[in-house]
Amino acid sequence: MQRLEWLEGTLTEDQLTNTAAWLIAVITLLATASVVAGLDFGIKTVSYTAFMLGNFLMVVIFSLDEPWYILNVIVQAVGYHLAHFVELAFDTDAFAQLDLGNGRPNDGKGAHPSWMDWWTIFYWGWWIAWAPFVGTFMARISRGRTIKQVVLYTLTLPFLYAVLWFCIFGAAAIRMNRRAIWLENVGTELYGNADYFLHTDLTFRPSGAGKCFDVPASLPVLFGGYWFDLMGQYYGMGNSLVFVSIVTTILYFVTSSDSGSLVVDLIAANGREAHVVQRIFWAVTEGAVAIAALASGGFSSLTALQAVSIVMGLPFTIVMMMMCTSLWRALKVEAGEIAPRGQRPDWNLPLYGGIFDAPEWVLTFGRSKMPPLRVFTTFALATVMPPVLFWRSMRAMSKYEKAPTHAGTHGMLALVLGLAFKAFVILHIVSWVYQADANGPKEGKAMWAMAWVAYLTFAGVLSLGRHQIRRLYGIEGSGIEDICAAVFLYPQLCQMLAQVGSEPAPKPVYKKGQAGAECREC
Repeated sequence: MQRLEWLEGTLTEDQLTNTAAWLIAVITLLATASVVAGLDFGIKTVSYTAFMLGNFLMVVIFSLDEPWYILNVIVQAVGYHLAHFVELAFDTDAFAQLDLGNGRPNDGKGAHPSWMDWWTIFYWGWWIAWAPFVGTFMARISRGRTIKQVVLYTLTLPFLYAVLWFCIFGAAAIRMNRRAIWLENVGTELYGNADYFLHTDLTFRPSGAGKCFDVPASLPVLFGGYWFDLMGQYYGMGNSLVFVSIVTTILYFVTSSDSGSLVVDLIAANGREAHVVQRIFWAVTEGAVAIAALASGGFSSLTALQAVSIVMGLPFTIVMMMMCTSLWRALKVEAGEIAPRGQRPDWNLPLYGGIFDAPEWVLTFGRSKMPPLRVFTTFALATVMPPVLFWRSMRAMSKYEKAPTHAGTHGMLALVLGLAFKAFVILHIVSWVYQADANGPKEGKAMWAMAWVAYLTFAGVLSLGRHQIRRLYGIEGSGIEDICAAVFLYPQLCQMLAQVGSEPAPKPVYKKGQAGAECREC
């Protein structure tokens, strides 16, 4: 707002913070009114208005600039994206992230070592952090549509719209910047004055905008005002386009706020339609938290809050991987390729059960069942003495095999498992001792690396046992799931002992399209 001279340029940081707080309060008030009006009238109306204003800006810029040039950019950008999509998806800047002298390109022409952190990792974390909110909102507004429609529309239409948006505004901005640089260079070469073509008329730009060149109206070069630079260059229409941009931005903030409130309402009400008082509470709470964070630490606190959101995207990435597997399996059930849960063999003790039922018992105030004592003892045994649990599980499994595995084989596997587990613990302790010694950092790193080799060996043997039990019982799953369970939740593989503690059900075979209808023993 200072950039547009709507506020004085001499305001202190406290005054700017107060102004931002008032803006948040206004946006919160509008968002609250939208939430109270409901999804079909309030949120939909605001969203449609913001969307149409954004389209208006896009069409205006496309028409005022060079349309054929922008069309060429769109075609070229789409082709470039398709040509490099797979390459970029697997690009990790492996060499650039190395230190100089440690494998980094010696000619110094490699990418910056922090490029992946600044851009790729940052935006991945940012989008994943938004996934719970956006996913729940999309599910709410997609009620009545098929899964195919939801997946297809959410993956294609936003992508196509983003292509148009970034190509139109990006192409116009690049052209504007290059024309200004060209005029500056021409002024230097022909007249010996880089400011020869400097735009001095203040009619179409703020007085504090900086150096501007006639391309065709004005080109302020102040950091942080690039959008308004672009809007202000078009034939005296800058003020109108800037006003529409501000209104559109505010409405998009309102839609984000009321959509967030709607999602929180749904979660707090367990998916039911929330009462109007609850809607108001969450909408006002969102604004109050933002104002409180702004007042406590200024604008830096919002940056810190953003960083926390991105960091939380890392653990949620694992959750999203599990959700993708769950969706794939649910679609197989829907297609009749496998039977629904309750009609097919499953683990007696799921990975999320057992000891994890204790926090659920606490949080539900005793409404869920408290796990028995043997669950805790078995979990403790699996944590500190996994070879014992592995041996007992494998020997119990052999009783139900058509060709029982020899005890010596299970004994060798349990021995390897135990040695690898002990090596993991001991080598880690040794590496810490070496790292504490100033003369032994290299040896410490070597011990650390060998410790993780031992752990992966341990996890590999453990996943092999889980895989054999899962196949014996005909439990739906994959080898990747077995490995992930062994690597990340090895104490929970006490489920193997819980599974073979009862008589195994016959392995079912289902015909496609008749899940649950055809069942016979293998």
